Amino acid sequence: MSTIAPYKPNRAERLLIPATFITNLGNGIQLTAASYLVFSEENTMLAVSWLMIAVTIPQVALSLFFGKLADRFDRRTLAMISDLASAAAAIGLPIWLALGGDPSTVSYVASFVLSISAALFFPASNALIKERIPEARLAQFNGNAEIAIQGGTLASAALGGWVIVWVGTTSLFYFNAITFLLSAALLFFMGRRPADVVLSAPEAAAKAAAAAAAKLSSARAPLARLAVLYIIGNIVIIVGNSIMLVLVIEGFKSNAGYLGIVDALFGIGALFAAWAFKKLSAKATVLKTALIGYLAFSVLLVLESIHLYSMMAVIPFAAIAFCVARISARTALMSAAPEERTGFVFGATNAFGLAAGTTAVVLISLLVDATHVRNGFYALSALTALIATVTVISLRKHDREVAAADAAEQAAPVAESAASDTETVVAEPVPAKV
Repeated sequence: MSTIAPYKPNRAERLLIPATFITNLGNGIQLTAASYLVFSEENTMLAVSWLMIAVTIPQVALSLFFGKLADRFDRRTLAMISDLASAAAAIGLPIWLALGGDPSTVSYVASFVLSISAALFFPASNALIKERIPEARLAQFNGNAEIAIQGGTLASAALGGWVIVWVGTTSLFYFNAITFLLSAALLFFMGRRPADVVLSAPEAAAKAAAAAAAKLSSARAPLARLAVLYIIGNIVIIVGNSIMLVLVIEGFKSNAGYLGIVDALFGIGALFAAWAFKKLSAKATVLKTALIGYLAFSVLLVLESIHLYSMMAVIPFAAIAFCVARISARTALMSAAPEERTGFVFGATNAFGLAAGTTAVVLISLLVDATHVRNGFYALSALTALIATVTVISLRKHDREVAAADAAEQAAPVAESAASDTETVVAEPVPAKV
């Protein structure tokens, strides 16, 4: 597949990338600060996991509904509503703390409310991408978007760790509200969906050919299996956010500042992911690229658990491997999804992905609390490698079956034509080769 896009970024792409970064920066700040509050109060991995459950339950329950909503109403408007609701919820958390609310309860409730808003933002924003970004730019855009997602999430953890040490958690929550307001402003300046423009004959022919290919691809694409490939990332993010904090603070006996350094190093690695994706996908299919990324990440994940310094040494490379796999999976799923159903596809993917991540984080948390946090890293590594390998093998088999069906369809008219030009001959049956 080609990774060099022939068209320049349009206005929507130029605004969506920073909006994606800012939104994930805000979400990451909220999760880091809330996780730190809960872990400080309860001092168990399972307490942090319950916070993750509070974050995921609304998204699991509502993502399908919000996905359908994103296919029926203006996607830009829905994304803006989500950002404004998130800003209001973020402001409510420090106000509740100032009024003397229990930190753990405040964290759970605020995270729950923000999660409802995120359940709307995810399908609406992904459907907006499919709507506004040309097909030829999708791979390039997804590479840049993944950098924005990971950069925003991990920069927030790096910023959050040090701000917690310096001034406490309250300032983080106010900053969080500002990020959501900025994201809403960028979406507003994107403008409404432009009307179709008159294309030249070659452009119209190319667009028609791309639409026909996309229709055929979406009719045959194994969307559920492509979604599973993308869902691996949900599992890694949910479980990783929990066990990373516990490993740094409890396993390595370090403070939240080191957690910030580790996350910043991951963010540095993520910046090179788009470049690495271009290099790998120029030599391999998207599916192969995803498998290579996930397997490499699984190996590096084990190395991270050895020592704090080994973690700091390999985590940039783990970021590259993970983000390359994530970009590949996202591109494959978005390309295969029909434009009119993209909201539903990503809403369903988000729901099932978070459900899988929640299940995994509870099971791995029980393992960690009963043994050692390193075993959580080993379990996550094995799970990632297993799911990625089985899914890609299944998808490759599907591709071969589709290719064989296409070859049979093309050969059928030729065979019929040849038969019509010759006399009908009754032949003796020939036994099949064994």
